[in-house]
Amino acid sequence: MAANPKADAEILMDPILEERRFLNEVRHYYDKNTRRFARIHKSAVAKAIHREVWGPCIQTEKEAFEYVNALVLRAINEVCDRFPTPMRVLDLGCGIGGTLLYLAERMVLDGIGITLSRVGLNIAESLACEAGLAGRCRFVEANYLDLPDVGDRYVAYAIESFLHGPDPARFFQSAAAVMPVGARLIICDDFVTEHAQQNSDRKGRRYLNDFRRRWHVGSLITTSQAEGYGVHAGLRLIGDHDLSRYLHLRRPCDRTIAALVNIGRGLPFRSPWWDSWVGGHAIQRCLLMGLVQYHFLVFDKAA
Repeated sequence: MAANPKADAEILMDPILEERRFLNEVRHYYDKNTRRFARIHKSAVAKAIHREVWGPCIQTEKEAFEYVNALVLRAINEVCDRFPTPMRVLDLGCGIGGTLLYLAERMVLDGIGITLSRVGLNIAESLACEAGLAGRCRFVEANYLDLPDVGDRYVAYAIESFLHGPDPARFFQSAAAVMPVGARLIICDDFVTEHAQQNSDRKGRRYLNDFRRRWHVGSLITTSQAEGYGVHAGLRLIGDHDLSRYLHLRRPCDRTIAALVNIGRGLPFRSPWWDSWVGGHAIQRCLLMGLVQYHFLVFDKAA
């Protein structure tokens, strides 16, 4: 059968098929990398695949990897008196479940973790069983833009998973749809700066492109844009904390990876693990150049 370039182009332009393709790439990336992340990445000490944040009074690596978890716990405690017990919590992009397990060890909750990755889900379920928390934490393989029936959720959060969604407007709408009035949405992730949007520097554009392509980023937006999407979904931004200054950049391991990436950039190979290195190097450069910042955003569901 003869090729039909026009038909192929129409398929690529179909938004539903394009979203499916993108999400399949995210799923493949984590299915291939998660076991290695959980086994050898330093964040495994906190049962998570998150960056370490050396905030005030942080002294150990484990505390640094759990710093954002502690901020989530504090944000939840602020709204505990609004809702009955147990606190109904939703993790949008739960990875291997570290944050949900952290919370369940410190409060009474009914937790659900959503993930695209079957590998991540299996690890999360095993960790929950080992911790004796399987009765309070369950994990579902699903797309957080099209949530299954999770009931009302008093707090929803996304830690370093928001940017993997191909449609930020739908992310806010999907989360808000399961939140009653007074419920809270938390996002901790990378946001592009106004400086980056106006920047025409060739290196800056290359690093942003590497970050988007290699880490499968679909929602790299400004915090102002996030606030706008939130308003449209009935959410009010009540807190914006820039945590960028607490990230340790240019560590010895980062310098080693940078050297390997620069050497291997022109070689004709690609794998999910290599993508994680190239994307990790790119986000480091974007942070150092002020093109991207790491923010902790808190929204409340308005009346």
